[in-house]
Amino acid sequence: MEKLPLIELAELNKSIIFRDSFQDIFSVADLDGSIEFGDVDAPERYAPMRLDALLMVLTFEGTLEISLDYVPYTINPNTFITIMPTHALQLNKISPDFKGRLLIASKEFLDDCNTSYGNRNHSIANYMEVRKNPCTELEPEETQKLEESIGVIQEKMKERTHFYQKELVQNAFIGFLLELANILLGKKDRLIRPTLSRKEELFEQFLQLLFEHCKEQHVVTFYAEKLFITPQYLSLILKELTGKSANKWIDDALIVEAKILLKAPQATVQQVADVLHFSDQSTFGKFFKKHMGISPMEYRKS
Repeated sequence: MEKLPLIELAELNKSIIFRDSFQDIFSVADLDGSIEFGDVDAPERYAPMRLDALLMVLTFEGTLEISLDYVPYTINPNTFITIMPTHALQLNKISPDFKGRLLIASKEFLDDCNTSYGNRNHSIANYMEVRKNPCTELEPEETQKLEESIGVIQEKMKERTHFYQKELVQNAFIGFLLELANILLGKKDRLIRPTLSRKEELFEQFLQLLFEHCKEQHVVTFYAEKLFITPQYLSLILKELTGKSANKWIDDALIVEAKILLKAPQATVQQVADVLHFSDQSTFGKFFKKHMGISPMEYRKS
């Protein structure tokens, strides 16, 4: 598999001038044809890449030509684009009159939103459909509705003295996602269920198994056996489709579950470790700090 450069969120944020940012984990930016990303003369400027964040683009004017997973798309006004971290992204052309709005959400921000809201199993069930249908044409009034919701997010991002600003921003973003979901559900009959390759079918089945069993099953062998394939082949598939190994998928799922449990005030760290089937509290603490940079107790206090 071709190893694509991974563009980190901090690097992406530095290349966007006109943006509102919340703690550098969530940003809203105005886009137009005059904005340049990175070094104009760099030969890799238009090379495929992966981003370590979720990107959402709402277009107003002009055209944008991109490739996602090497499939070309010409984006016209009144289009909503979802660019997942698993997508191989290539910017091919942007018209001088292009106007749009860009939302950039880090994994940390999205995980915190998942902690307080949403059915993750439902999200996983629709993952491949969204991944295969990244561009949605909108009616002008639908574009206006989403633009208004983005405006609410930006208002909350400016309330920097509010004691619960993070929660305000997260709730405004969730409100935006609800508006978006309402629009997309109205267009669901127009979407053709994507024909999945064998590898994509295995990936989807792995995700279902992961969110059912990640609390008690931490090793790749368990999931590979359930899928009737070898652990090496499972890791190969996940690396090819997402850029993440099977172990990384399992660790990330465990961290999400740990963060959910740690936010429950009645649960002790030992109880969280038990629920997640770690051998003891110390092992869980070392695992959590390795991935989050802080201890479980420090995360709870934050």
